[in-house]
Amino acid sequence: MEIDIGHELDAVQRKVEQTEQRAQRIGPVTGQAASGDGAVTVEVRPGGLLSSVTLTPAALSSGSEALAAQIMALAERATRRAGAAMHQTLAPVLGPEGEKHLTSLGYEPDDDDEDEAFDSPLGHRPRRTR
Repeated sequence: MEIDIGHELDAVQRKVEQTEQRAQRIGPVTGQAASGDGAVTVEVRPGGLLSSVTLTPAALSSGSEALAAQIMALAERATRRAGAAMHQTLAPVLGPEGEKHLTSLGYEPDDDDEDEAFDSPLGHRPRRTR
């Protein structure tokens, strides 16, 4: 079986162009999460890189340990959301095989984010397992 390199390169180029167009329409892929009272808000890029943390004066009243725990929990939730957004952005372009690769990289559809606010910094519920 002979492979037509020109045809394959054209197909790859079309996928790249489709991905670029989709990314331009959607904009930056991020995930956000906030505490129920809005005192703490985080934003991350796919992979969990924090891009912003916003604290109100009320956030500081809970103490440093509680605040740190709250930021970590919100960053985890935002990371799942960023991964889900990445999956949603790229899966239609990459198809089923590409979708498997996205999942292997941790970019999965977010099917169990209850969209609940994180109000209890030291006593949050553990994430459900499948």
